[in-house]
Amino acid sequence: MIFEVTHVTTYDGYKPAERPLSFEYMGMRYSVEEIIDRWYEASPIAGRPTYDYFKVRVKNGEEFILRHNRMHDVWSVLLK
Repeated sequence: MIFEVTHVTTYDGYKPAERPLSFEYMGMRYSVEEIIDRWYEASPIAGRPTYDYFKVRVKNGEEFILRHNRMHDVWSVLLK
């Protein structure tokens, strides 16, 4: 899987960057209409990043996977 760093606007609730609200992909801005699924990936090695993943549906029905690197607060989108 190849991810590209992107700008994501988030909802900050009980924790920062709790969930994505909108993001940029290929020069376009997309609003998240629905979070279809979410999961996380943690490394068994101390000091390695933990990732939060979000499978989202946007207004036109397309689906994307967004990834948040908690350690560095960097968002990326899975390239199609």
